[in-house]
Formats: sequence, C-alpha cells, structure tokens
Amino acid sequence: MASRLIYKESNMTKYYKLLALVLAILLISCKKDFLDKKPNQALLIPTTLADFQALLDNTGIMNTSPSLNLILADDILTTDAGWTGYRTPIERNTYLWKENPYEGNSVADWNTAYTQIFYANVVLDGLDKYATNEAGQNNYNGIKGSALFFRAFALYNLSQIFAKPYHKNTANSTLGLPIRTSSDINIKPERGNLEATYNHIIQDLSDAVSLLPEQTSFKSRPNKNAVRALFSRIYLSMGDYKLAEYYADEALRHYDILIDFNLLSQTSTAPFPRTLPNGNDEIIFYNYPIAYSFVNSSLTSIEPSIVSSYAAGDLRKLIFLRDRGNGIMTFKGYGFGLATPEMYLIRAECLARRSEIELAMADLNKLIKNRWLKSSIYKAFVATNQDQAIDIILKERRKELVYKGVRWSDLRRLNQTSNYSVILKRKVSGVEYELLPNSDRYVLPIPDNEIINGGIEQN
Repeated sequence: MASRLIYKESNMTKYYKLLALVLAILLISCKKDFLDKKPNQALLIPTTLADFQALLDNTGIMNTSPSLNLILADDILTTDAGWTGYRTPIERNTYLWKENPYEGNSVADWNTAYTQIFYANVVLDGLDKYATNEAGQNNYNGIKGSALFFRAFALYNLSQIFAKPYHKNTANSTLGLPIRTSSDINIKPERGNLEATYNHIIQDLSDAVSLLPEQTSFKSRPNKNAVRALFSRIYLSMGDYKLAEYYADEALRHYDILIDFNLLSQTSTAPFPRTLPNGNDEIIFYNYPIAYSFVNSSLTSIEPSIVSSYAAGDLRKLIFLRDRGNGIMTFKGYGFGLATPEMYLIRAECLARRSEIELAMADLNKLIKNRWLKSSIYKAFVATNQDQAIDIILKERRKELVYKGVRWSDLRRLNQTSNYSVILKRKVSGVEYELLPNSDRYVLPIPDNEIINGGIEQN
C-alpha cells in the first residue's frame, strides 16, 4: 500500500521533497565548520537570516522567468529547420499554438515558478519562527519583503500563461491558480478564482513594499522600486490604467535613468554592460528566461515586420538585433526583468488614454531620443488626438520591448478591443497555423501530471 501511495504522488510533490533535501544539504555545506561536525537533523532546516538570504539569492531559480510566453507571442519566427531543431515537443507545439502541447512532459515554466513560490514559503515559514532583535530588524524586514516579492512575481508570471486574461466583470467566475502559502508540500490548494489569484499577488506586493529598502546591493534582489514597477506591469495587464500610471510614475520619480544608445557598441553581440551586480543602469530588477533551445537558436528570428519598422537613425535595430544573414535577425539579449523603458512606455500609454497627449508624447520622446543616432536629426513624435497617441505609443512599445517577455501579456490585453486585436499566423512545412484573438489557446493547459496527480481542474 505504501508503494502505491508513493507512486501516486505528483511529480511536483516528489520534486519538492528532493528539492528540500538538496536545499538543506547546500545550505549546511556553506557553513565553514560543517565538515567538523557530525550530522544533525536540526541542521537540515534553514534557521538563520544568512540561510534565508542565501536561499533567495539563488539566482538560478529565483531570477528566472517563463519562456513559453516568448515562443507563443508574435515577436519571433523560425524556419522549418529551426522548428525541427527545437529540442522539446513543448517548444515545437507551443510555437504552433497546439491544443495539447506537452505530450506528457513536465513543464519548466510551471515547475520553476512554483519552485520560486516554494523557496519563498520556506523563508516566510522560517521567519515566523525566528526571534529577531532591533539590530537585525532591517535585515529581517528585507528578507521577508524579498520573499513576498518573489512569491508575487512567480504567481503573476503563472497567471499570464496558465490562466485567462483578467476581466474585472468576470474574474470572480474565472478559474484562477493554486495559491501556495506554506512550504508544507502535503497541502494541496485548489484553483479558486482569478480574482483571488490577483488579490493574493497584490496583497503580497503591498506587504513587501513596506519591508523592502529603497536600494539593494544587487539588481537580482528586489527593492521598493521593483515593487512599484511590478505593480505597474500588473495593473496594465489588468486594464487598470489609472493604477498602472500611478505606479509607473512612482517608479520613475525614484529612478528614471535611460541609457544613451550612442554610448553602446553598435557592432558588439553583447552591447549592454552585464546587469549583475549593478552594470545595466536601466534595469530595476533583473531576471532572465528559462533556457529552452529556441531562446538561443540562431534560427529564431525577430519577426520581419518589426525589423523593418525601425527608422533610419533608430539605433535599436543595431543594438537589439544581430544580422545572421538570409534575412534572419536574432535578438542580442538585453537582460529581462523590470526596467525604466517599460515604465516610460506604461506611463505614456496611460497618459494618452486619459487624453494627456502632450505629456504622453514627452515621455515617449524622452525614451526614443536616447535611442537615436546623434548625427541624425531626431524628429519628435507628435499626436493630435488620443487614438493617434495610443497608436504611436503601442508601435514604439512593440519595438522597444521586443522579445523581453511582455508581448504575450500585451496581446491578451489588447485583443479585448477590436481596433488592436490581431490574428497571429505561422507556417511550418507548408502548413499555415493561426491563433485568433481571444482564443482559448491564449491560455496553456495546466501540466498533465498536475491534473492526473494533483486533483486540480483543467483549463
């Protein structure tokens, strides 16, 4: 009977148990006197602030972001050879927006995000039992705020792929996601509704902002401005333009640096300074995509219509894109995460949506002028009405944030209005595939093993 019970455990549950053991071993192996001590069960649990911080500083887990949203969105195309060369069925199937993309395999986007939530919960549960003192209170607060931020960011990322787009009028009747608030892997929460999912994300961030410092030692660690920037992204995806603008404005009031692209190498394959620990001045909070094979494939090309949309004098084409020949332009890499250009674009769009046209164009022009060749005359963007301003800003948003992990959320949001909805098309081996606006395939299925073993409802 015991063996049958073990067999029925979900892959994620077994993974968490193994992860917890490995985590414990890694943490105690970092102690200088570990080899001098006999094994002790009490040492297997992280107990100190240094332990908790080390857990959150595991950038290989905590600072990774989903990648399936990159291959699902219309920023990229590949050739038949490129598609065939993608290593996993998930990559090939999601590229074609197939209904059942996993073919029984586990899903890294789901597993990684819930691993981040697990790590955050280990820290939060440990801190509940930790007796701090006045001298260590700031450190305690920073660690707790970081754990809340990571948990919120992970759940938000999951919501953009495995749950339907947020609609205020239907969120209470739309399936949400399992919300894990404990490191106890035996607790299996149900999905609940989408309103509860977003409420939990927002509550975690609200709690985090009062605990986090204004500045941190590394861009891989969240601070107050990371919370403001994430709030802005979240509210934009929810269609709450008033709050999206408020938090973008708050983020830029505290940190508004833009890089002058004239100071970057136009021929380098890595023109930006390394983000970590603090190299890329535009990055507010750093993360990077899960390393599927398509991410670094020399045949994963930026969509030609985007490439051709950069005007003469616009350095973004040279800085963002690498010419591989045969019409293939790949993304050079920039550093993902939350950054000031996104905040300028969010604030500009939200200003335009409430008819503050001049202010909206001022934000946009400040951004684009920093991307313009100094020896070329910059002609400022001008709009005469709200619709024109929004159209200009969205086109520049597409070019500025190409392949940076936000396009899929933008499609889900903008498809809700007919004037911005698009039909996505791709062709492989002579067969054309389409993704219609607001299709159910804008939501990926819950991974197969979670449905079979976890007892939660499928999309």
